[in-house]
Amino acid sequence: MLTIHKHPRPRKCAMRKFSINVLTQIHDRFTNLPLRFRERVCEECSWSIPTFYRKMRLMDKVHPETGREIPALSNAEREKIISVWKELLTETTQQLPKS
Repeated sequence: MLTIHKHPRPRKCAMRKFSINVLTQIHDRFTNLPLRFRERVCEECSWSIPTFYRKMRLMDKVHPETGREIPALSNAEREKIISVWKELLTETTQQLPKS
């Protein structure tokens, strides 16, 4: 989707229309990606935004007696997060301008 902007200095003749350049389009897509990722993860996992950031800070732990790793996220959460990431990457690359 291209946004059309008018030339900054209009001439007396008919106004020319210009589209945003490809660098701006790509930058905008990648700038919005973290927010879209957070929103989708919160939606899919039924988390609030504070829960998202709290879960992001958690680290896997090791049980002191057994030495087994205790993951910070459940397997279902982990799989859903990876799924959301892959979907967003696919959507983002499909929305980029074609060369």
